[in-house]
Amino acid sequence: MAVRPYGDEDAPAWVALSNLVLGHRVTGEDFQAQEARHDPTQFSRRWVAEAGGEVRGAAHLYFFPFDPPGFLHARVLVHPEARGQGIGRTLWGVLQEAAQEPDAGGLVADVDDLDSSSLAWAERRGFRQHAHRFASELDLTTLDETPHRPALARAQEQGVTFTDLMGADGATVDRYLHFVADRLTETPDLAGHPRWSLPQVREILHLDHDARPEWLVLAVGPGGEWLGTTAMVRIRDFVYNEITATHPQARGRRLALPLKLHAIRRAREAGFSLMRTNNHSTNAPMLRVNERLGFQARPGRYELHRPLR
Repeated sequence: MAVRPYGDEDAPAWVALSNLVLGHRVTGEDFQAQEARHDPTQFSRRWVAEAGGEVRGAAHLYFFPFDPPGFLHARVLVHPEARGQGIGRTLWGVLQEAAQEPDAGGLVADVDDLDSSSLAWAERRGFRQHAHRFASELDLTTLDETPHRPALARAQEQGVTFTDLMGADGATVDRYLHFVADRLTETPDLAGHPRWSLPQVREILHLDHDARPEWLVLAVGPGGEWLGTTAMVRIRDFVYNEITATHPQARGRRLALPLKLHAIRRAREAGFSLMRTNNHSTNAPMLRVNERLGFQARPGRYELHRPLR
């Protein structure tokens, strides 16, 4: 078994192994597009482990904007048929040594909450649970809006209207990016983190690739004030609800559900049948909204932290 730095020629094997271990359906084209958008100023190192002339393991150490400041994201993948042969242990050693170069304050890993063996493997290496995120899905073909009409009516009674960024000029788009950046720091995921840069917000909203301004929905007050937003992006054959948030001064006005309903309408109009989202376990209000709308729970992920200093 030999471990070496990742090269461009390893892309097909990397994608195949990642899809197998993580349950993803990323195509080679998707992967190459993601690589082309990578910010070269952000730390990213990859390695592969070969055995018998085949890639049987991989490791990735990289900057991830949802991680705490000074932390790097660590991922070790081993083919199920090659586990127990020391591949993961060797990759972990290489990754741990590389983390000293940027003087990272700690490492973050994420593990499927049903994968007890991977969780135990990480905990043996000093990782501890920091957060739990729940994944959920909504079947857009069966959703009945009838029970939610009172929520829409309450918003209308407050003078709230719903619009999107279709046809918005540059100044409005910039205002929206700032609005989202402010809301992100108010979420359980990013509370206490530095405010994201506008390029980072543009990236998660896919504004520079596969832009869908009609999927960036705003709740607007009677005086033109922005009260909240929900944003979706396309991931392969489904839509992903990236964020739903309200301005602090608009809390308690029950706008999250109407916002999501308007996003759902747009997704259905575009011909999509499935919506997915993830929520922090402490975000009880949004979890209740998703439950009311009929989102079904799917396996989530644990966020694990390992301080290095």
